[in-house]
Amino acid sequence: MVKTRVAKTNSGRFFEDYALGDVIRHAVPRTVSGGERALYHALYPARHALYSSDEFARRSGLPKAPLDDLAAFHIVFGKTVPDVSLNAVANLGYAEGRWLLPVYEGDTLRSESEVIGVKQNSNGKSGVVYVRTRGLNQRDETVMEYVRWVMVRKGNLDAPAPETVLPELAKVIPADQLVLPAGLDFSDYDFDLAGEAHRWGDYAVGETIKPRRWRHR
Repeated sequence: MVKTRVAKTNSGRFFEDYALGDVIRHAVPRTVSGGERALYHALYPARHALYSSDEFARRSGLPKAPLDDLAAFHIVFGKTVPDVSLNAVANLGYAEGRWLLPVYEGDTLRSESEVIGVKQNSNGKSGVVYVRTRGLNQRDETVMEYVRWVMVRKGNLDAPAPETVLPELAKVIPADQLVLPAGLDFSDYDFDLAGEAHRWGDYAVGETIKPRRWRHR
């Protein structure tokens, strides 16, 4: 008796595998620990006091220091890669990104993406897929959302081209659609501990900011 070997690896989705309106639930949920926070601060020296100090965060009206927004984004984004961009030719862009809720140690994050646009390229070998991704916590609350579009190669070159649908994306998120964390209060903000000598009113459009050069002694 000859046994047939079946490949169990995930080959990812090709362009013809996407259809407008598809909702993809990405694996695997991840519970955020202090390890993510420590690693992110070590790799990308985070100097924002709100993300670095529980006590500073409490003085600013939050229960404790949240995970850095970009670290939370990387977790949510990373879950989408096997389903969205494993066969990508190029990652083309992002739009309409919003952080809606802080992420704290102990939260469990998962990702969902909806296909909102598709367009086959003229060469017939690839196409562009638009997805709107949401990061959700253990209470199914959306902590962030964004749109990205990716050029994905076709697995079957004979697969018919889908009807082109290009989503209308906002060039700018209006200020009234940006969400501040509940309870955030900077009335007792310590500018010395924050290391921020300049405030909103100190900046002007067109101003050139020259970075400080550090010298090793």
